[in-house]
This record gives sequence, structure tokens and C-alpha cells, in this order.
Amino acid sequence: MRNRISYLVKAKGLKQNHIAKKMGVTEQTFSNWCRNVSQPDLLQSYQLSKLLGIPMEELVEEGKQ
Repeated sequence: MRNRISYLVKAKGLKQNHIAKKMGVTEQTFSNWCRNVSQPDLLQSYQLSKLLGIPMEELVEEGKQ
């Protein structure tokens, strides 16, 4: 499964620390998601998709960049 969080955040012109704060997670936790060290849980994925204005599926779809 390809991690697209970092790509999508950059594509939207957002800052990782801003998203982390809005989601109530540390900057390091969000950075780990962006680097595929760890992954958000289901609720966090839902929150992230809402913040980015995308369907949840776009966070993990293969072949998109």
C-alpha cells in the first residue's frame, strides 16, 4: 500500500505542523505517517480526509500521484 499523505498535504499547499495541530497529534506522529513509519487509525484517517477535502480512499489508492 502506497502512502500518499505527504504528497496530498503538499499538493494542497498545507503544512504538516498545521494539520498535526488540527488533528490533535504531535508533529512527530504526523511526520511518521508521511514517511510511512506508522499509519493513522481509521478515525484519524477520516479526520485527515475531511481536512484535506478528499475521499478517504485517496489516502491509500495505488498508482495515483
